Amino acid sequence: MEQEKTSFLLNELKSHPDKYLFNHLKNVGDLSKKTIKSKKLNLGKFINSEILEDISYLIGISHDFGKATNYFQGYINEENEKIKLKLKNKLETHHAFLSSLFTYYVVKDYLSRKDLVEKKYYKYLPIISFLVVKRHHGNIDKNASDETYDCTVDDDDKKFEIIKKQIAAIDFDKLNTLYKKLCFDYEIKIHDFKDNYNKIVDEINTKQKRLIRKLDDENTLVYYFTTLLLYSVLLDTDKTDAANLKPIERKDIDKDVVDKYKKNKFGGLDETNKKSKINEIRENIYNEVISSGDDLNLDKDKILSLNVPTGTGKTLTSFSFALKLKERLKKENGFNPRIIYSLPFLSIIDQNSDVFNDVLDNPTTDILLKHHHLSDISYKTENEFEDVELERDISKSLLLIEGWNSEIIVTTFMQFFHSFITNRNKAIRKFHNISNSIVILDEVQAIPHKYWLLLKETIKFFAEHFNTYFVFVTATQPLIFDEKRKEIKSLIKNKEKYFKIFDRVDLIPNLIPLDIEKFKEELKKDIFQNSDKDFLVVMNTINSSKEIYNFIKSELSNDKNTKIYYLSTGIVPTERLKRIKEIKEKTKERKIIVSTQLIEAGVDIDVDVIYRDFAPLDSINQIAGRCNRNFGDKKGQVKVFILTEKEKDKKYYSYIYDSFITGKTEEVFKENEISTTNEPKPINERQFLELNNSYFEKVKSGMSNNESNDILADVKKLNFEKLSKFKLIEEDSYKVDVFIEVDEAKEVLQKYKDIMKNDKLKGFEKKNEFLKIKKDFYDYVISVDKKKIEALPFLIEDQLLYISNKDLKLWYKPDIGFDPSPDASFNSRCF
Repeated sequence: MEQEKTSFLLNELKSHPDKYLFNHLKNVGDLSKKTIKSKKLNLGKFINSEILEDISYLIGISHDFGKATNYFQGYINEENEKIKLKLKNKLETHHAFLSSLFTYYVVKDYLSRKDLVEKKYYKYLPIISFLVVKRHHGNIDKNASDETYDCTVDDDDKKFEIIKKQIAAIDFDKLNTLYKKLCFDYEIKIHDFKDNYNKIVDEINTKQKRLIRKLDDENTLVYYFTTLLLYSVLLDTDKTDAANLKPIERKDIDKDVVDKYKKNKFGGLDETNKKSKINEIRENIYNEVISSGDDLNLDKDKILSLNVPTGTGKTLTSFSFALKLKERLKKENGFNPRIIYSLPFLSIIDQNSDVFNDVLDNPTTDILLKHHHLSDISYKTENEFEDVELERDISKSLLLIEGWNSEIIVTTFMQFFHSFITNRNKAIRKFHNISNSIVILDEVQAIPHKYWLLLKETIKFFAEHFNTYFVFVTATQPLIFDEKRKEIKSLIKNKEKYFKIFDRVDLIPNLIPLDIEKFKEELKKDIFQNSDKDFLVVMNTINSSKEIYNFIKSELSNDKNTKIYYLSTGIVPTERLKRIKEIKEKTKERKIIVSTQLIEAGVDIDVDVIYRDFAPLDSINQIAGRCNRNFGDKKGQVKVFILTEKEKDKKYYSYIYDSFITGKTEEVFKENEISTTNEPKPINERQFLELNNSYFEKVKSGMSNNESNDILADVKKLNFEKLSKFKLIEEDSYKVDVFIEVDEAKEVLQKYKDIMKNDKLKGFEKKNEFLKIKKDFYDYVISVDKKKIEALPFLIEDQLLYISNKDLKLWYKPDIGFDPSPDASFNSRCF
């Protein structure tokens, strides 16, 4: 009889319309503890792992305590939507603050019984648990010292009255029964919390606030990363249970799959391939890297580098290395790491993901996930019944994708680093899946130098204490970590050997500023004299690139044997990808490509001659990797010019590059005895490594660490509000997105219109339907200067502008993309 009564009480309170509070709290608590327990963490010098597991469980069973009020129960059980919305907006219905007070009490009481509550590191866990629960329905975007107040109410007396009402609206006898079932190990004194909640509020607002202020003296990253870990685990388990999602089972991947792929696709290094010098070099690098994995000290060698010349197969090599390291860690260290392959540019995400997809023979999403803000939101497993459910409810697919529930994740630097230094709920939810992983950072030279120190300190701490392995992959390795000081371990014992083998190109920097009109004449002369060679011209601005493209097009108008291509962000993405694919194909026609710097890193094209407007050395080096990439018979040339506008006499590079790094580039060129006469001295490719090292040493010695130090200080003090200033890529505030209705865009535009006009769909349902077409939709969206499109109508009010098909000729040209004519103007209106 007593058991039936208990069961009735447990099944009376609800957390969600279809879920009982007891079940939800138990599921979140159990899954949270299981998640922490599955991690191999090296936090022992700070916090015992079993204690952390218990804290995670206590947070899980306490995070929705405030839902036990009559106010919340009235709201969750209300069927009339209008009344329900009114109840939802009542302050008494809100549950996060009350739940966070209870969590603080429970965690503190647990640590007190363990005699740990006043011990170093442990004494911060109650207030960290409070913060985690208080912000689990939003962003953790307030500084810890400011979080002791309930942010939903400004007036202290009113705030306390609401808490008082909420406490009075709870049946504590019911909750006592519930928590006895949730906690077998020790009794949670529910009535003690009821009698002393006011003292708890005062304690948080006084003693704990003083404790947080002492974080400045602690000077450690452990509190920040512990907060992110506990917050991430709660967010993920809470959303997983609320959505009735089954945790995705981990999958095994053959560690030798790349070896088998290479053998099937290329047939190994047979006599034919041996004749190709580049293939022989690629194979030697591959074998050396794979061999070095066997010699790693898994406890010490966690920050690694693969620094070899462009075009030497870094993608497949690093991927194979990671797969073999994954298997070794699984066998020797007892955990199964995910592989996170991160790159700086969207333009090469698809390219590398396609390579992995080919290697793994079209795997399901639980094996390989491509994740960025425009990626596909379909999550597929080998279970066809699960797939049907995921397709029916797009929000479930999105949860799995955004939580990085896959063995291999291919993503952007933005997605990765903004899950590392962040205050955003959505970004932090995947944080626990970054721990115990192998992170490949490809084209790592793209990280701004102002963040080198910040990322060095955070990566170093995270690698050591969260058992995470980082592989820096680049042809131009920045001095984030210093090999000479043994801060990073090279997977190549003698990389100088590989850099000195290559003699594919000469770099010819002309440091005398050159008017763009004179540049045209020099380029024209070279193109006509070398009619059998492919050219790539890379300019720093869209306007200058269009000027050069139109000039070449005019000069070669009668040339039937030359195909001219233009690439810039002013062309819709789907057309850009189509052109890049066409450029890669071998044809009888010679090719001339005019582009902005979007073509630099990772786009695997191969030309004979490159003309490059002046840029930082790492950018010049990257573009040099597109010249004679495959070690052709004839040596390639990369010619660099400091171009100036005719009217303003202003250098084009000054519009987009920091003068500090361009200045260091000029210094390096001048120190290498580059002539400042009209006949610049070529730099052989064998000198590139030495040149790069000199450049990065100058950057490191001359750069300011102020921004890194400021953010590090805020991280250590849990000043989450200030973390918004971390921006890996500076936002172009002067730009706005525009949908271009080219002919191919009509179908997806009609789908969008149908969704927006469907009155049967609620707001969130329209959003979910749009998510299904978002990737295709944004294939026709470009970002342009606001000043140039003030007359355009909105497609999405205050968010996305629109160029209709009938007005296309006024604004957009098929070859050069966005190019408004003087007649492009009409009244602004909403779609």
